[in-house]
Amino acid sequence: MGAQRQLPARRLTAVGLLSRPGAGAATRARAATAARALAAVAVLLAAVLGQAGSAPPTAGAAAAVAAAWSPPAVLSTCLGSGPARAAFPRNSPTHATGRGAVVWSAARSCPQGAGTVVSAIGGDDTPGRPAYARSPDGRRLSLRAPIALAPAPHGQLAIAGSASSATSADGMLVQGSAGGPFSPLGVLSGTIADSALFTAYLGDVAIATPGPSASRSGVQVRVERYFARSLSPALSIPAPAGGGVESLTVTLDFRTDAIAVWRQGGALYARDEPASGRVAPTQRLAAAAPAPRITALISDNNRAIVAWADERAGKTSVYLDDSATGVRFGRPQLLERFVNPAGLSYPRSSPRLVRLSSESVMMAWTGAQDGHWVVRTAPIDLNGLRKVSTISDPGVDSLLSDLAPGPDGEAIALWSQPQPTPHGLDTGRQAILAARGIDASPGRTIFQAPEAVAAPDANSEASVAFDPSSDRALALWRGANGQLEYAVRTPAAP
Repeated sequence: MGAQRQLPARRLTAVGLLSRPGAGAATRARAATAARALAAVAVLLAAVLGQAGSAPPTAGAAAAVAAAWSPPAVLSTCLGSGPARAAFPRNSPTHATGRGAVVWSAARSCPQGAGTVVSAIGGDDTPGRPAYARSPDGRRLSLRAPIALAPAPHGQLAIAGSASSATSADGMLVQGSAGGPFSPLGVLSGTIADSALFTAYLGDVAIATPGPSASRSGVQVRVERYFARSLSPALSIPAPAGGGVESLTVTLDFRTDAIAVWRQGGALYARDEPASGRVAPTQRLAAAAPAPRITALISDNNRAIVAWADERAGKTSVYLDDSATGVRFGRPQLLERFVNPAGLSYPRSSPRLVRLSSESVMMAWTGAQDGHWVVRTAPIDLNGLRKVSTISDPGVDSLLSDLAPGPDGEAIALWSQPQPTPHGLDTGRQAILAARGIDASPGRTIFQAPEAVAAPDANSEASVAFDPSSDRALALWRGANGQLEYAVRTPAAP
């Protein structure tokens, strides 16, 4: 994955995931993306090294840099259950194919009632006036939370949620441009809380759902290729063990293979689904406690990475399993194990794996150090996990919220800081911070100083997304009184 070799200090590489013969247009698109990323990353690296070096933040970093983000603004005064999400359609990390949008679920108690709300994003990456999503015949869509959102082919967005019918426990997937209308792509077996939605590097979409049986014990994977306008027939994965499917995750490589990962019967399983139709075995990765936090990536060099957090009785273990060629997993690597600081549960938003536009792979997760929660990052390449860096202030508790790749070889890590009290940490009052970083050689990540996004308040459910055309980032979060708030980060001119 992300084939960065040992190179002299400060020399960067845009050579990433290995391509299969005959990749053709996809390979050329990746080469152009990598070239652009290399030039932009050099600018970012110079800026980072021009600051206080790459040393970990000190206690003074708690103040953070504020100028990069616009002041927080309110997008809606009525956010229903579940977080809001933002996405930008694209067919490469640097080319948008349509307008982005913010999508969320409004509750029945909201002034205009229940429904799926869409706010199309304007040319300055500011969300526009919210409107209820509608079907082609004008009916209001009301997908129940949680809502999943992903870029889709042809400049469209895919939205998944639980069906609004009180008699149905299934989910629904719809698709359309940011301005609508949204047409059904199909009924999902199981609620969206049991399912997983993912967009590939070049715009294809995959959705994985529990099997249609009453026990929901198997897994089905369907893919919408970029050249298609419908989902593929379901690829069915038989149940490897008893019990229901939990923590289902799906990911695609550039345009070919998919991999699904899930917990079932007390263990973690992974299954490669090659587009060639070749049948691959279901692999048992490790024993796992209920509700593991799972993230995964697969590349077109026929390798995959799975990372997860396993929480048992107030103690968390973070693991990484980097496969050999042929998507053959071995013994997982334990990254760290700790007693959860302040007695808090491990965050559901950690760990995260992303493929950068340079085709390198970056991982971020919530760890612990000296009795505090911290945010860590590391690159992953053909040599496995490389140098681990702590990018949050190690003296201030920080919980990873999101990690998003940008079009210029960079990523933004977003995290929350619960405020300390004499009785522990107050998760009802959190600051939101962000940092922009790169994967540099030899084998390390370098992040700029943390940036203040939102002051301490009743903030939660934060996420971030990049506009591939402008390199601006949009952060979203639930604020006080159920308000949906946002801020925009505009990069400095090179």
